[in-house]
Parts: sequence; structure tokens; C-alpha cells
Amino acid sequence: MTDQTNNEPAENPETAPKEASGMGQELSSVIAKLGAGEKLAVLGAAGVLGVWLVFDLLLDEYSTGHLPFALALVAVAAAYYHHNRGSDSWSVDYKTVIFVTCALTGIIGAWSVIEEVRNDIFDADGATVVGAILYYAASITSGVGARQLSKK
Repeated sequence: MTDQTNNEPAENPETAPKEASGMGQELSSVIAKLGAGEKLAVLGAAGVLGVWLVFDLLLDEYSTGHLPFALALVAVAAAYYHHNRGSDSWSVDYKTVIFVTCALTGIIGAWSVIEEVRNDIFDADGATVVGAILYYAASITSGVGARQLSKK
């Protein structure tokens, strides 16, 4: 079967490549819109949420605490709404929201490293140590991203 206008074979709708849709494409489009420092800040915050989900909620091994969880949730939600729905009506500038939430997440993460090393976190079981290291990495990455945002 050929297309009458340009003599090229017509695409079969069943075998034609389908555009990706759904939550995965929406999230990847949001990540693609993020700047360099913003990407570090928001993905670090998303990492904190991931650690909370796996190691606190599912495994009940390592707790990130309520404040880092809430700050990370605000940062990720703000990035999502800013890039998908706009933030013109917000009373606080988007970059300020990201900077404050991610900087505080990084500061709390760095403080947690110091506090938990003093309390021998590495003497705990393996899942707790892995959760702690992943939390430290994610929260400090978020703080580094906030620091890069402040340099612009």
C-alpha cells in the first residue's frame, strides 16, 4: 500500500512507532527542562524521597526524619509545578523556593553525617548503613545544587 501524495509506503498504524506517554515521559520532560544547578538540587531532593520510601517506609531500617522529607517533597513538587503548570501566581519566586528547601536539605544532611558518625551509625546492620550513606549523598547533592543556583 502506498501513500497517493508522495508515492511512499503508508505506515501501518499497528506497527508505527508510538509516542511515549504517561508519567515517565512527563517526568523526563521535567528533568530535561532543569538547569545544571537546579537539576542537582531537585534530583538530590528526589533521592532523599527515594531513601525515605525504601529505607524508612518499606524496610523500616533507616529514618531520614520528617524535616528533610518535607523539604525534599516541597522542592520536587515545586519543580514539577513550575515546569508543567507555571509559577507566575506564586507569592515567592521559584528559584527562592528551590534554593531554600534544597540548601536546608543539604545542611541537615551534612549535620546528620556528623551526628550519626559520632553515634556509631556504621556499627549498625547493613541496610541501615546503606540507607544512611544514600541519604547523606542525596541530601548533600541537593545542597550542592542549591549552592550552584546561588552563584547565578
